[in-house]
Amino acid sequence: MTRRLTLIFTVAALLLAGCGGPSAQPTPPNAAAPPVENGVSNPTEPTLIEHTPTPGITPTPEPEGYYIAPEIPAALAASLSGTFADAGLTPADGPDSAIITVTLNPGADASMTARWVYTLAGPFATLVDDVGWSAFTTYWQTGLIDNLPSFDGVPTVVLTPDTAALLTALLGQPAADLPLHVVAPDALTDTAWNVRPSLSLLPFEALTPRWKVLTVDGQSVLDKSLNTDAYPLTVTVGLTAHGERGQQVAAGLASQGAWPNTNRDPARLSILVMTGVTAMARATAMEIGLHGYSFLYSEILPFFADADILHTSNEVAFTPDCPPPSWVGEPVFCADPKYMTVLTDIGLDVVELTGNHINDWGTGALSYTLDKYDANNIPYFGGGRNIEDAWQPAILTTPDGTRIAFVGCNVPGPYQAWATNDSPGAAQCEDDFATLTGLIQSLKANDQADIVVATLQYWELPQYEPSAKEVTDFELLAAAGADIVSGSQAHQPQGFSFANGAFIHYGPGNLFFDQMDFIENRQMFADKYVIYAGRHISTVLWTGLMEDWAQPNPMTPEDRRAFLQLIFQASGW
Repeated sequence: MTRRLTLIFTVAALLLAGCGGPSAQPTPPNAAAPPVENGVSNPTEPTLIEHTPTPGITPTPEPEGYYIAPEIPAALAASLSGTFADAGLTPADGPDSAIITVTLNPGADASMTARWVYTLAGPFATLVDDVGWSAFTTYWQTGLIDNLPSFDGVPTVVLTPDTAALLTALLGQPAADLPLHVVAPDALTDTAWNVRPSLSLLPFEALTPRWKVLTVDGQSVLDKSLNTDAYPLTVTVGLTAHGERGQQVAAGLASQGAWPNTNRDPARLSILVMTGVTAMARATAMEIGLHGYSFLYSEILPFFADADILHTSNEVAFTPDCPPPSWVGEPVFCADPKYMTVLTDIGLDVVELTGNHINDWGTGALSYTLDKYDANNIPYFGGGRNIEDAWQPAILTTPDGTRIAFVGCNVPGPYQAWATNDSPGAAQCEDDFATLTGLIQSLKANDQADIVVATLQYWELPQYEPSAKEVTDFELLAAAGADIVSGSQAHQPQGFSFANGAFIHYGPGNLFFDQMDFIENRQMFADKYVIYAGRHISTVLWTGLMEDWAQPNPMTPEDRRAFLQLIFQASGW
Protein backbone atom coordinates (compact mmCIF):
# COMPACT_ATOMS: atom_id res chain seq x y z
CA MET A 1 0.00 0.00 0.00
CA THR A 2 2.87 2.42 0.86
CA ARG A 3 4.41 1.93 -2.58
CA ARG A 4 1.12 2.62 -4.35
CA LEU A 5 0.38 5.78 -2.31
CA THR A 6 3.86 7.11 -3.04
CA LEU A 7 3.31 6.50 -6.75
CA ILE A 8 -0.09 8.21 -6.65
CA PHE A 9 1.33 11.19 -4.80
CA THR A 10 4.10 11.59 -7.35
CA VAL A 11 1.72 11.38 -10.30
CA ALA A 12 -0.67 13.84 -8.69
CA ALA A 13 2.14 16.29 -7.98
CA LEU A 14 3.30 16.14 -11.57
CA LEU A 15 -0.21 16.78 -12.81
CA LEU A 16 -0.56 19.73 -10.48
CA ALA A 17 2.80 21.08 -11.53
CA GLY A 18 1.66 21.07 -15.15
CA CYS A 19 -1.47 23.22 -14.46
CA GLY A 20 -1.57 27.02 -14.55
CA GLY A 21 -2.68 29.34 -11.71
CA PRO A 22 -1.47 30.06 -8.21
CA SER A 23 -2.28 26.64 -6.89
CA ALA A 24 0.41 25.20 -9.11
CA GLN A 25 3.21 27.33 -7.60
CA PRO A 26 5.60 25.79 -5.08
CA THR A 27 5.26 26.81 -1.43
CA PRO A 28 7.87 29.42 -0.37
CA PRO A 29 10.56 28.08 1.96
CA ASN A 30 9.41 30.19 4.98
CA ALA A 31 5.69 29.74 4.46
CA ALA A 32 3.62 28.67 7.42
CA ALA A 33 3.15 24.95 7.96
CA PRO A 34 -0.24 23.50 7.23
CA PRO A 35 -2.65 23.65 10.13
CA VAL A 36 -2.65 20.68 12.50
CA GLU A 37 -5.76 19.25 14.09
CA ASN A 38 -5.48 16.73 16.91
CA GLY A 39 -1.85 16.14 16.08
CA VAL A 40 -2.50 15.22 12.42
CA SER A 41 -1.42 17.37 9.53
CA ASN A 42 -4.45 18.61 7.61
CA PRO A 43 -3.36 20.40 4.46
CA THR A 44 -6.11 22.19 2.61
CA GLU A 45 -4.46 21.61 -0.76
CA PRO A 46 -3.65 19.74 -2.80
CA THR A 47 -6.37 17.15 -2.13
CA LEU A 48 -5.14 13.58 -3.09
CA ILE A 49 -7.60 10.99 -4.33
CA GLU A 50 -6.40 7.36 -4.32
CA HIS A 51 -6.08 5.99 -7.84
CA THR A 52 -8.63 3.38 -8.84
CA PRO A 53 -7.03 0.51 -10.85
CA THR A 54 -8.18 0.05 -14.39
CA PRO A 55 -11.02 -2.53 -14.49
CA GLY A 56 -9.79 -6.05 -15.32
CA ILE A 57 -6.26 -5.50 -13.99
CA THR A 58 -5.70 -7.02 -10.53
CA PRO A 59 -2.42 -6.42 -8.71
CA THR A 60 -0.49 -9.74 -8.45
CA PRO A 61 0.67 -10.67 -4.93
CA GLU A 62 4.22 -11.87 -4.48
CA PRO A 63 4.34 -15.70 -4.77
CA GLU A 64 4.60 -17.73 -1.56
CA GLY A 65 7.39 -20.28 -1.53
CA TYR A 66 7.99 -23.81 -0.29
CA TYR A 67 11.29 -25.62 0.15
CA ILE A 68 11.88 -29.40 0.03
CA ALA A 69 15.35 -30.55 1.07
CA PRO A 70 17.25 -32.60 -1.53
CA GLU A 71 17.45 -35.69 0.74
CA ILE A 72 13.66 -36.06 0.91
CA PRO A 73 12.52 -39.19 -1.00
CA ALA A 74 11.87 -38.34 -4.63
CA ALA A 75 8.36 -39.84 -4.72
CA LEU A 76 7.33 -37.93 -1.59
CA ALA A 77 8.89 -34.71 -2.87
CA ALA A 78 7.05 -35.00 -6.19
CA SER A 79 3.73 -35.64 -4.46
CA LEU A 80 4.15 -32.72 -2.05
CA SER A 81 5.29 -30.38 -4.82
CA GLY A 82 2.02 -31.01 -6.65
CA THR A 83 0.02 -30.43 -3.48
CA PHE A 84 1.87 -27.20 -2.71
CA ALA A 85 1.37 -25.97 -6.28
CA ASP A 86 -2.38 -26.58 -5.93
CA ALA A 87 -2.28 -24.37 -2.83
CA GLY A 88 -0.68 -21.55 -4.85
CA LEU A 89 2.87 -22.02 -3.61
CA THR A 90 6.00 -21.95 -5.76
CA PRO A 91 9.46 -23.45 -5.15
CA ALA A 92 11.72 -21.23 -3.06
CA ASP A 93 15.47 -20.86 -3.51
CA GLY A 94 16.13 -22.00 0.03
CA PRO A 95 14.49 -22.56 3.42
CA ASP A 96 14.86 -18.93 4.53
CA SER A 97 12.50 -17.66 1.82
CA ALA A 98 9.82 -20.32 2.26
CA ILE A 99 6.63 -20.38 4.28
CA ILE A 100 6.70 -24.22 4.20
CA THR A 101 9.84 -26.32 4.56
CA VAL A 102 10.13 -30.11 4.36
CA THR A 103 13.35 -31.39 5.86
CA LEU A 104 15.02 -34.34 7.52
CA ASN A 105 14.90 -34.43 11.33
CA PRO A 106 13.07 -31.08 11.55
CA GLY A 107 13.06 -30.67 15.34
CA ALA A 108 10.35 -29.69 17.78
CA ASP A 109 8.93 -26.87 15.65
CA ALA A 110 7.64 -29.21 12.96
CA SER A 111 3.92 -29.00 12.26
CA MET A 112 3.79 -32.59 10.97
CA THR A 113 6.24 -35.48 10.86
CA ALA A 114 6.42 -38.82 9.06
CA ARG A 115 8.48 -41.95 9.64
CA TRP A 116 10.19 -42.98 6.38
CA VAL A 117 11.69 -46.44 6.18
CA TYR A 118 14.62 -47.39 3.94
CA THR A 119 16.49 -50.61 3.24
CA LEU A 120 19.80 -51.69 1.81
CA ALA A 121 19.22 -53.77 -1.29
CA GLY A 122 21.04 -55.48 -4.12
CA PRO A 123 19.97 -56.98 -7.42
CA PHE A 124 17.88 -60.13 -6.88
CA ALA A 125 20.88 -62.24 -7.93
CA THR A 126 22.88 -61.08 -4.89
CA LEU A 127 24.43 -63.81 -2.74
CA VAL A 128 24.76 -61.72 0.43
CA ASP A 129 21.76 -61.75 2.79
CA ASP A 130 22.68 -59.36 5.62
CA VAL A 131 24.79 -56.21 6.00
CA GLY A 132 25.74 -54.64 9.31
CA TRP A 133 24.90 -50.95 9.49
CA SER A 134 28.20 -50.06 11.15
CA ALA A 135 30.06 -51.99 8.45
CA PHE A 136 28.23 -50.08 5.74
CA THR A 137 28.86 -46.79 7.55
CA THR A 138 32.57 -47.56 7.63
CA TYR A 139 32.51 -48.48 3.95
CA TRP A 140 30.77 -45.22 3.06
CA GLN A 141 33.12 -43.06 5.09
CA THR A 142 36.44 -44.82 4.41
CA GLY A 143 35.97 -47.16 1.45
CA LEU A 144 37.20 -50.08 3.58
CA ILE A 145 35.34 -53.35 3.07
CA ASP A 146 36.96 -55.39 5.84
CA ASN A 147 33.72 -55.77 7.83
CA LEU A 148 31.35 -56.17 4.88
CA PRO A 149 30.18 -59.69 3.99
CA SER A 150 31.70 -61.14 0.85
CA PHE A 151 30.19 -59.68 -2.32
CA ASP A 152 32.62 -61.55 -4.57
CA GLY A 153 34.31 -58.23 -5.22
CA VAL A 154 34.07 -54.60 -4.15
CA PRO A 155 30.42 -53.55 -4.30
CA THR A 156 29.56 -50.41 -6.22
CA VAL A 157 27.13 -48.17 -4.35
CA VAL A 158 24.35 -47.14 -6.75
CA LEU A 159 22.04 -44.35 -5.58
CA THR A 160 19.51 -41.83 -6.80
CA PRO A 161 20.28 -38.16 -6.04
CA ASP A 162 17.89 -38.04 -3.07
CA THR A 163 19.28 -41.18 -1.42
CA ALA A 164 22.83 -39.94 -2.02
CA ALA A 165 21.84 -36.70 -0.27
CA LEU A 166 20.22 -38.68 2.54
CA LEU A 167 23.32 -40.79 3.20
CA THR A 168 25.47 -37.68 3.09
CA ALA A 169 23.19 -36.01 5.64
CA LEU A 170 23.29 -39.09 7.88
CA LEU A 171 26.90 -40.24 7.47
CA GLY A 172 28.83 -37.33 6.02
CA GLN A 173 30.59 -37.15 2.68
CA PRO A 174 31.49 -40.48 1.04
CA ALA A 175 35.11 -41.58 0.83
CA ALA A 176 36.89 -40.16 -2.17
CA ASP A 177 37.69 -43.63 -3.51
CA LEU A 178 34.27 -45.16 -2.82
CA PRO A 179 32.89 -46.70 -6.04
CA LEU A 180 29.72 -44.61 -6.26
CA HIS A 181 27.22 -44.14 -9.08
CA VAL A 182 24.50 -41.50 -8.67
CA VAL A 183 21.89 -42.01 -11.38
CA ALA A 184 18.37 -40.96 -12.28
CA PRO A 185 15.61 -43.00 -10.59
CA ASP A 186 14.55 -44.67 -13.85
CA ALA A 187 18.13 -45.89 -14.41
CA LEU A 188 18.73 -47.18 -10.88
CA THR A 189 17.68 -50.83 -11.24
CA ASP A 190 19.42 -51.49 -14.55
CA THR A 191 22.59 -49.75 -13.38
CA ALA A 192 22.72 -51.83 -10.20
CA TRP A 193 22.33 -55.03 -12.21
CA ASN A 194 24.95 -53.97 -14.77
CA VAL A 195 27.68 -53.20 -12.22
CA ARG A 196 27.23 -56.19 -9.89
CA PRO A 197 28.23 -56.66 -7.16
CA SER A 198 26.34 -53.57 -6.07
CA LEU A 199 24.53 -52.06 -3.12
CA SER A 200 21.71 -49.53 -3.10
CA LEU A 201 19.62 -47.68 -0.58
CA LEU A 202 15.91 -47.71 -1.33
CA PRO A 203 12.89 -46.19 0.36
CA PHE A 204 10.36 -48.92 1.10
CA GLU A 205 7.91 -47.67 -1.53
CA ALA A 206 10.53 -48.09 -4.28
CA LEU A 207 10.89 -51.87 -3.86
CA THR A 208 10.20 -54.10 -6.86
CA PRO A 209 10.79 -57.84 -7.43
CA ARG A 210 14.08 -57.25 -9.27
CA TRP A 211 15.62 -56.14 -5.96
CA LYS A 212 16.74 -58.34 -3.10
CA VAL A 213 16.03 -56.79 0.28
CA LEU A 214 19.07 -57.18 2.53
CA THR A 215 18.54 -57.47 6.24
CA VAL A 216 20.34 -54.76 8.20
CA ASP A 217 21.76 -56.09 11.45
CA GLY A 218 19.37 -59.01 11.00
CA GLN A 219 16.30 -56.78 10.62
CA SER A 220 14.14 -56.74 7.50
CA VAL A 221 11.64 -54.17 6.27
CA LEU A 222 9.63 -57.14 4.98
CA ASP A 223 9.03 -58.41 8.49
CA LYS A 224 5.57 -57.42 9.75
CA SER A 225 6.84 -57.29 13.32
CA LEU A 226 9.80 -54.99 12.56
CA ASN A 227 10.34 -52.39 15.30
CA THR A 228 11.03 -49.35 13.16
CA ASP A 229 12.11 -47.35 16.22
CA ALA A 230 15.07 -49.71 16.69
CA TYR A 231 15.81 -50.05 12.98
CA PRO A 232 18.76 -47.90 11.84
CA LEU A 233 17.24 -46.87 8.51
CA THR A 234 14.08 -45.22 9.79
CA VAL A 235 14.29 -41.43 9.41
CA THR A 236 11.97 -38.59 10.38
CA VAL A 237 10.70 -36.29 7.66
CA GLY A 238 9.04 -33.12 8.89
CA LEU A 239 7.01 -30.21 7.58
CA THR A 240 7.55 -26.88 9.31
CA ALA A 241 5.13 -24.01 8.71
CA HIS A 242 6.31 -20.40 8.96
CA GLY A 243 3.91 -17.56 9.60
CA GLU A 244 0.13 -17.44 9.46
CA ARG A 245 -0.06 -18.38 5.79
CA GLY A 246 2.27 -21.35 6.31
CA GLN A 247 0.08 -22.55 9.17
CA GLN A 248 -2.98 -22.29 6.92
CA VAL A 249 -1.35 -24.43 4.23
CA ALA A 250 -0.21 -27.02 6.79
CA ALA A 251 -3.71 -27.18 8.28
CA GLY A 252 -5.12 -27.72 4.80
CA LEU A 253 -2.73 -30.58 4.16
CA ALA A 254 -3.73 -32.23 7.42
CA SER A 255 -7.47 -31.83 6.82
CA GLN A 256 -7.20 -33.25 3.29
CA GLY A 257 -5.07 -36.23 4.38
CA ALA A 258 -2.37 -35.06 1.97
CA TRP A 259 0.45 -35.57 4.47
CA PRO A 260 1.53 -39.22 4.80
CA ASN A 261 2.49 -40.54 8.22
CA THR A 262 4.76 -43.27 6.83
CA ASN A 263 5.74 -45.11 3.67
CA ARG A 264 5.41 -48.50 5.38
CA ASP A 265 2.24 -49.60 7.11
CA PRO A 266 2.69 -53.19 8.37
CA ALA A 267 -1.07 -53.71 8.21
CA ARG A 268 -0.82 -53.51 4.41
CA LEU A 269 1.80 -56.25 4.12
CA SER A 270 0.62 -59.64 2.86
CA ILE A 271 2.72 -62.80 2.68
CA LEU A 272 2.23 -65.62 0.17
CA VAL A 273 4.45 -68.70 0.50
CA MET A 274 4.62 -71.11 -2.43
CA THR A 275 6.26 -74.52 -2.30
CA GLY A 276 6.83 -77.35 -4.75
CA VAL A 277 5.90 -81.02 -4.88
CA THR A 278 4.21 -82.79 -1.98
CA ALA A 279 3.69 -86.56 -2.20
CA MET A 280 3.22 -88.24 1.18
CA ALA A 281 3.78 -91.74 -0.14
CA ARG A 282 6.51 -94.38 -0.24
CA ALA A 283 9.48 -93.54 2.07
CA THR A 284 7.96 -90.23 3.18
CA ALA A 285 4.92 -92.14 4.43
CA MET A 286 7.22 -94.62 6.17
CA GLU A 287 8.96 -91.75 8.00
CA ILE A 288 5.59 -90.43 9.15
CA GLY A 289 4.90 -93.86 10.62
CA LEU A 290 8.26 -93.89 12.39
CA HIS A 291 8.46 -90.31 13.67
CA GLY A 292 5.00 -88.75 13.50
CA TYR A 293 3.52 -85.94 11.44
CA SER A 294 5.59 -83.09 12.85
CA PHE A 295 8.81 -84.78 11.73
CA LEU A 296 8.07 -83.61 8.18
CA TYR A 297 7.58 -79.92 8.86
CA SER A 298 9.41 -79.11 12.10
CA GLU A 299 12.45 -77.51 10.41
CA ILE A 300 10.60 -75.49 7.76
CA LEU A 301 7.61 -74.42 9.85
CA PRO A 302 9.27 -71.19 11.12
CA PHE A 303 9.48 -69.95 7.53
CA PHE A 304 5.73 -70.51 7.16
CA ALA A 305 4.88 -68.70 10.38
CA ASP A 306 3.99 -65.27 8.95
CA ALA A 307 2.28 -66.55 5.79
CA ASP A 308 -1.19 -65.20 5.11
CA ILE A 309 -1.54 -67.76 2.32
CA LEU A 310 0.44 -71.02 2.15
CA HIS A 311 0.47 -73.12 -1.03
CA THR A 312 1.67 -76.55 -2.06
CA SER A 313 1.10 -78.84 -5.02
CA ASN A 314 -0.13 -82.12 -3.54
CA GLU A 315 0.23 -84.73 -6.26
CA VAL A 316 -1.23 -87.67 -4.35
CA ALA A 317 -4.85 -88.42 -3.57
CA PHE A 318 -6.04 -89.59 -0.16
CA THR A 319 -8.00 -92.81 0.01
CA PRO A 320 -9.18 -95.02 2.88
CA ASP A 321 -7.98 -98.14 1.10
CA CYS A 322 -4.42 -96.93 0.53
CA PRO A 323 -2.12 -99.89 1.37
CA PRO A 324 0.96 -99.55 3.57
CA PRO A 325 3.78 -97.74 1.78
CA SER A 326 6.17 -99.86 -0.25
CA TRP A 327 9.05 -99.55 -2.71
CA VAL A 328 7.86 -102.61 -4.65
CA GLY A 329 6.35 -102.17 -8.13
CA GLU A 330 5.57 -99.12 -10.21
CA PRO A 331 5.26 -95.72 -8.48
CA VAL A 332 1.48 -95.70 -8.15
CA PHE A 333 0.82 -93.30 -5.32
CA CYS A 334 -1.87 -92.80 -2.71
CA ALA A 335 -1.90 -91.37 0.82
CA ASP A 336 -3.52 -92.36 4.08
CA PRO A 337 -6.33 -89.86 4.90
CA LYS A 338 -4.74 -89.34 8.32
CA TYR A 339 -1.87 -87.54 6.54
CA MET A 340 -4.23 -84.62 5.98
CA THR A 341 -3.06 -83.67 9.47
CA VAL A 342 0.29 -82.61 8.00
CA LEU A 343 -1.45 -80.12 5.69
CA THR A 344 -3.66 -78.67 8.40
CA ASP A 345 -0.77 -78.50 10.88
CA ILE A 346 1.32 -76.36 8.54
CA GLY A 347 -1.66 -74.08 7.92
CA LEU A 348 -2.15 -74.90 4.24
CA ASP A 349 -4.48 -72.34 2.65
CA VAL A 350 -4.67 -73.45 -0.99
CA VAL A 351 -3.73 -76.69 -2.74
CA GLU A 352 -2.74 -77.18 -6.35
CA LEU A 353 -4.05 -80.21 -8.25
CA THR A 354 -2.08 -80.12 -11.50
CA GLY A 355 0.10 -83.10 -10.56
CA ASN A 356 0.54 -86.03 -12.93
CA HIS A 357 -0.06 -88.59 -10.14
CA ILE A 358 -3.36 -87.08 -9.04
CA ASN A 359 -5.46 -89.96 -10.40
CA ASP A 360 -3.01 -92.81 -9.74
CA TRP A 361 -5.48 -94.49 -7.41
CA GLY A 362 -8.48 -93.76 -9.61
CA THR A 363 -10.99 -90.95 -9.91
CA GLY A 364 -12.90 -92.19 -6.86
CA ALA A 365 -9.88 -91.47 -4.67
CA LEU A 366 -9.60 -87.97 -6.08
CA SER A 367 -13.30 -87.31 -5.47
CA TYR A 368 -12.79 -88.46 -1.88
CA THR A 369 -9.79 -86.13 -1.62
CA LEU A 370 -11.77 -83.15 -2.89
CA ASP A 371 -14.36 -83.85 -0.19
CA LYS A 372 -11.55 -83.82 2.38
CA TYR A 373 -10.29 -80.47 1.13
CA ASP A 374 -13.80 -79.02 1.24
CA ALA A 375 -14.32 -80.34 4.77
CA ASN A 376 -11.10 -78.65 5.88
CA ASN A 377 -11.85 -75.37 4.06
CA ILE A 378 -8.84 -75.72 1.77
CA PRO A 379 -9.66 -74.35 -1.69
CA TYR A 380 -8.06 -76.01 -4.71
CA PHE A 381 -7.20 -75.03 -8.28
CA GLY A 382 -5.63 -76.54 -11.39
CA GLY A 383 -7.84 -79.61 -10.97
CA GLY A 384 -11.34 -80.43 -9.85
CA ARG A 385 -14.42 -82.61 -10.11
CA ASN A 386 -14.69 -82.11 -13.87
CA ILE A 387 -13.21 -79.90 -16.60
CA GLU A 388 -15.25 -76.87 -15.65
CA ASP A 389 -14.35 -77.18 -11.97
CA ALA A 390 -10.69 -77.81 -12.81
CA TRP A 391 -10.45 -74.44 -14.58
CA GLN A 392 -12.04 -72.46 -11.77
CA PRO A 393 -9.56 -70.05 -10.16
CA ALA A 394 -9.10 -70.06 -6.42
CA ILE A 395 -9.37 -66.46 -5.23
CA LEU A 396 -8.23 -65.78 -1.68
CA THR A 397 -8.27 -62.48 0.19
CA THR A 398 -5.55 -61.52 2.66
CA PRO A 399 -6.29 -59.60 5.88
CA ASP A 400 -5.54 -56.25 4.22
CA GLY A 401 -8.02 -56.95 1.41
CA THR A 402 -5.58 -58.02 -1.30
CA ARG A 403 -7.18 -60.52 -3.67
CA ILE A 404 -4.86 -63.26 -4.93
CA ALA A 405 -6.09 -65.55 -7.71
CA PHE A 406 -4.51 -68.95 -8.42
CA VAL A 407 -4.83 -70.67 -11.80
CA GLY A 408 -2.93 -73.60 -13.31
CA CYS A 409 -2.93 -76.57 -15.63
CA ASN A 410 -1.04 -79.76 -16.54
CA VAL A 411 1.10 -79.93 -19.68
CA PRO A 412 2.52 -83.51 -19.97
CA GLY A 413 -0.34 -85.63 -18.66
CA PRO A 414 -0.60 -88.62 -18.56
CA TYR A 415 -4.07 -88.56 -20.05
CA GLN A 416 -5.43 -90.47 -17.02
CA ALA A 417 -4.57 -87.45 -14.88
CA TRP A 418 -6.71 -85.01 -16.86
CA ALA A 419 -10.26 -84.11 -15.90
CA THR A 420 -13.12 -84.91 -18.26
CA ASN A 421 -16.64 -83.54 -18.52
CA ASP A 422 -17.84 -86.03 -15.92
CA SER A 423 -14.76 -87.18 -13.97
CA PRO A 424 -12.20 -85.44 -11.75
CA GLY A 425 -8.61 -84.69 -12.61
CA ALA A 426 -6.15 -81.95 -13.52
CA ALA A 427 -6.88 -79.15 -15.96
CA GLN A 428 -5.26 -79.96 -19.30
CA CYS A 429 -3.13 -77.22 -20.89
CA GLU A 430 -3.57 -76.76 -24.63
CA ASP A 431 -0.51 -76.33 -26.83
CA ASP A 432 -1.22 -72.59 -27.09
CA PHE A 433 -2.37 -72.21 -23.46
CA ALA A 434 -5.46 -70.42 -24.76
CA THR A 435 -7.72 -71.28 -21.82
CA LEU A 436 -5.14 -70.39 -19.18
CA THR A 437 -4.05 -67.11 -20.78
CA GLY A 438 -7.68 -66.16 -21.37
CA LEU A 439 -8.45 -66.83 -17.73
CA ILE A 440 -5.54 -64.67 -16.60
CA GLN A 441 -6.62 -61.82 -18.86
CA SER A 442 -10.22 -62.07 -17.66
CA LEU A 443 -9.22 -61.95 -13.99
CA LYS A 444 -7.30 -58.75 -14.58
CA ALA A 445 -9.70 -57.11 -17.02
CA ASN A 446 -12.71 -57.70 -14.76
CA ASP A 447 -10.85 -56.58 -11.63
CA GLN A 448 -11.35 -59.92 -9.90
CA ALA A 449 -7.84 -60.05 -8.49
CA ASP A 450 -4.98 -57.77 -7.52
CA ILE A 451 -2.37 -60.51 -7.95
CA VAL A 452 -2.65 -63.45 -10.36
CA VAL A 453 -0.49 -66.52 -9.71
CA ALA A 454 -0.21 -68.94 -12.64
CA THR A 455 1.30 -72.41 -12.20
CA LEU A 456 2.24 -75.14 -14.63
CA GLN A 457 2.82 -78.86 -14.19
CA TYR A 458 5.47 -78.87 -16.90
CA TRP A 459 7.83 -81.49 -18.32
CA GLU A 460 10.20 -82.67 -15.62
CA LEU A 461 13.81 -81.84 -16.50
CA PRO A 462 16.92 -83.10 -14.63
CA GLN A 463 18.62 -79.71 -14.92
CA TYR A 464 18.76 -76.34 -13.19
CA GLU A 465 18.37 -74.39 -16.45
CA PRO A 466 14.91 -74.03 -17.95
CA SER A 467 14.61 -75.25 -21.52
CA ALA A 468 14.05 -72.76 -24.31
CA LYS A 469 10.47 -74.01 -24.74
CA GLU A 470 9.89 -73.73 -21.01
CA VAL A 471 11.03 -70.10 -21.07
CA THR A 472 8.70 -69.37 -23.99
CA ASP A 473 5.68 -70.98 -22.35
CA PHE A 474 6.18 -69.42 -18.93
CA GLU A 475 6.73 -65.98 -20.45
CA LEU A 476 3.46 -66.44 -22.37
CA LEU A 477 1.63 -66.50 -19.04
CA ALA A 478 3.52 -63.41 -17.90
CA ALA A 479 2.54 -61.61 -21.10
CA ALA A 480 -1.10 -62.48 -20.42
CA GLY A 481 -0.89 -60.57 -17.14
CA ALA A 482 0.20 -63.06 -14.48
CA ASP A 483 2.17 -61.39 -11.70
CA ILE A 484 3.84 -64.61 -10.52
CA VAL A 485 4.49 -67.70 -12.65
CA SER A 486 5.70 -70.89 -10.94
CA GLY A 487 6.53 -74.39 -12.13
CA SER A 488 5.13 -77.18 -9.96
CA GLN A 489 6.71 -80.08 -11.82
CA ALA A 490 10.33 -79.71 -10.72
CA HIS A 491 11.88 -82.34 -8.47
CA GLN A 492 15.22 -80.71 -9.27
CA PRO A 493 14.83 -76.98 -8.59
CA GLN A 494 15.26 -74.56 -11.47
CA GLY A 495 16.15 -70.93 -12.00
CA PHE A 496 14.34 -67.60 -12.23
CA SER A 497 13.58 -64.82 -14.65
CA PHE A 498 11.62 -61.60 -15.02
CA ALA A 499 9.33 -60.93 -17.96
CA ASN A 500 6.59 -58.36 -18.62
CA GLY A 501 6.79 -57.22 -15.03
CA ALA A 502 6.23 -60.76 -13.68
CA PHE A 503 8.43 -62.83 -11.41
CA ILE A 504 9.04 -66.33 -12.84
CA HIS A 505 10.35 -69.34 -10.94
CA TYR A 506 10.65 -72.33 -13.24
CA GLY A 507 10.58 -74.80 -10.36
CA PRO A 508 11.01 -74.66 -6.55
CA GLY A 509 11.69 -78.40 -6.23
CA ASN A 510 10.18 -80.81 -3.71
CA LEU A 511 8.57 -80.01 -0.39
CA PHE A 512 7.55 -83.35 1.20
CA PHE A 513 8.81 -86.15 -1.02
CA ASP A 514 11.31 -88.95 -0.59
CA GLN A 515 13.84 -88.31 -3.36
CA MET A 516 17.22 -88.76 -1.69
CA ASP A 517 19.02 -90.38 -4.61
CA PHE A 518 20.75 -87.26 -5.97
CA ILE A 519 21.79 -84.01 -4.33
CA GLU A 520 19.94 -82.15 -7.08
CA ASN A 521 16.64 -83.67 -5.93
CA ARG A 522 17.37 -83.01 -2.27
CA GLN A 523 17.83 -79.28 -2.86
CA MET A 524 14.70 -77.13 -2.67
CA PHE A 525 13.21 -73.67 -2.44
CA ALA A 526 10.22 -72.23 -0.66
CA ASP A 527 9.32 -68.81 -2.08
CA LYS A 528 7.96 -66.06 0.14
CA TYR A 529 6.22 -63.44 -1.99
CA VAL A 530 5.81 -60.14 -0.16
CA ILE A 531 2.85 -58.06 -1.30
CA TYR A 532 2.23 -54.48 -0.21
CA ALA A 533 -1.10 -52.76 -0.83
CA GLY A 534 -1.90 -55.21 -3.62
CA ARG A 535 1.51 -55.07 -5.34
CA HIS A 536 4.23 -57.75 -5.36
CA ILE A 537 7.32 -55.94 -4.08
CA SER A 538 9.83 -58.61 -3.09
CA THR A 539 10.63 -62.33 -2.90
CA VAL A 540 12.46 -64.05 -0.05
CA LEU A 541 14.01 -67.45 -0.78
CA TRP A 542 14.17 -70.26 1.76
CA THR A 543 16.79 -72.78 0.67
CA GLY A 544 16.58 -76.31 2.01
CA LEU A 545 17.99 -79.80 1.78
CA MET A 546 15.91 -82.95 2.15
CA GLU A 547 17.00 -85.20 5.03
CA ASP A 548 15.80 -88.67 6.08
CA TRP A 549 13.54 -89.14 3.07
CA ALA A 550 10.95 -86.70 4.35
CA GLN A 551 12.25 -83.64 6.20
CA PRO A 552 13.23 -80.31 4.59
CA ASN A 553 16.09 -78.72 6.53
CA PRO A 554 17.47 -75.18 6.08
CA MET A 555 20.80 -75.12 4.30
CA THR A 556 23.92 -74.00 6.10
CA PRO A 557 25.12 -70.52 5.07
CA GLU A 558 27.91 -72.13 3.02
CA ASP A 559 25.55 -74.53 1.23
CA ARG A 560 23.03 -71.74 0.64
CA ARG A 561 25.62 -69.49 -0.96
CA ALA A 562 26.88 -72.24 -3.26
CA PHE A 563 23.32 -73.26 -4.19
CA LEU A 564 22.21 -69.71 -4.95
CA GLN A 565 25.30 -69.11 -7.05
CA LEU A 566 24.52 -72.27 -9.03
CA ILE A 567 20.88 -71.29 -9.57
CA PHE A 568 21.66 -67.68 -10.48
CA GLN A 569 24.15 -68.88 -13.06
CA ALA A 570 21.51 -71.25 -14.44
CA SER A 571 19.20 -68.23 -14.67
CA GLY A 572 21.70 -66.46 -16.92
CA TRP A 573 22.87 -64.09 -14.19
